[in-house]
Amino acid sequence: MTSTPQSRTPDDRTPDDRTPDERVRGGGVPLGDWLAGGRRQPDLPGPLPDWLRPLVGRARRTSTDRATPGLPVGGSSTVPELGPDGTPPRPSAVLVLLGREQGQDPTVMLTHRTPTLRSHSGQLAFPGGHRESVDADPVATALREATEETGLDPSGVTPLAVLDPLYIDRTNHAVVPVIGWWRRPVPVAPATAESDWVRSVPLSELSDPAKRMYLGIPGTRGWRTPAFDVDGYLLWGFTGALVDGLLKMGEWEQPWTATAPVLDLFDALAQSRNGETLTPEDLL
Repeated sequence: MTSTPQSRTPDDRTPDDRTPDERVRGGGVPLGDWLAGGRRQPDLPGPLPDWLRPLVGRARRTSTDRATPGLPVGGSSTVPELGPDGTPPRPSAVLVLLGREQGQDPTVMLTHRTPTLRSHSGQLAFPGGHRESVDADPVATALREATEETGLDPSGVTPLAVLDPLYIDRTNHAVVPVIGWWRRPVPVAPATAESDWVRSVPLSELSDPAKRMYLGIPGTRGWRTPAFDVDGYLLWGFTGALVDGLLKMGEWEQPWTATAPVLDLFDALAQSRNGETLTPEDLL
């Protein structure tokens, strides 16, 4: 689904830089409490649909580094105390939202970040963003951000699992993936200038071996990351690695590695519809 976004927020929200004591006095949730909330798995609503059970069972007990072995350069399952610039990593959360209409294939929600943004421009991404002091835990952050970005009704989403944080050193973010079940889908569309489309992409398309590839960087021996062709857009990086792990954990993956091409990352981006302007210097 594509529609014209409304300009409502700047492209990157400034993180809350107050100390934990200041947040408590201001009525917010201390960062330590937010992180502790991410170490607890959400209560499940009872019996789950058959198509969700393998994923949920593994996601609630599998470490994120095992689930996402193809993280891009600068990605890690180890979150440092300080980032490259000497500041603590900025806590964030993303919503990995799975749904299934009657008689249809399961889907996952993706957004395309507007190519004119200063950060992560042109990338395919899960809805999500920075923690705010009002957020009780990563689930609250993921749902709030997804609602702000897409017009999602959070009451129709059941949180299923919280994965360990993943660290992205290029942006100094510690990102917590939250897996959710979209029990009651509603129409969604870009609600801010951060993205120019929102789509529920069938997992059968993402698992199609013909849509899969590896990306590599010239001169970087031994490194490659999984990627996907989504209607001419290139899904790769943090989000691509998570989707790769999602397909494995949910038992949706088809054999693909033996026939997958290894493409030059920068050539592939240039030929895609993403509008990304990534250069080798950006990864230094």
